[in-house]
Amino acid sequence: MKIYEELKARGLIAQVTGEEDVRRLINNGGAKFYIGFDPTADSLHVGHFMALCLMKRLQLAGNKPVVLLGGGTGFVGDPSGRTDMRTIMSAETIQHNCACFLKQISKFIEFGQDKALVVNNADWLLDLKYIDLLRDVGRAFFSQQHAARPLL
Repeated sequence: MKIYEELKARGLIAQVTGEEDVRRLINNGGAKFYIGFDPTADSLHVGHFMALCLMKRLQLAGNKPVVLLGGGTGFVGDPSGRTDMRTIMSAETIQHNCACFLKQISKFIEFGQDKALVVNNADWLLDLKYIDLLRDVGRAFFSQQHAARPLL
């Protein structure tokens, strides 16, 4: 059984567009994929473990993972399921949490030339002032599903 079929049999693939192309790409080790990590704490939690296991398994099959650290989006956060906004962390705290995440992720994922990449969305989002827009203006918008709760 190849990696794509294994993932599908385990229920880790639900919907795919162009399934044959995706199957071929993953089974031949040609996929580049990312998983994002929101640095809300200085340690990964058990919820990250499944994503890291999937990332490691795909890497072992020859695919190239991209670890996306949310150093920019960490300034906004996601209050899903909450009625209040997440406390805004300082730049130093977010950088510290990202560094801690990367140290822990490195125990699972192999980085280096032709291995996994790590990127931090702070590298492009902060210069765009996009985070300021989301944090300052975005909180005024409400979802239809939860009209009394801001999206941000």
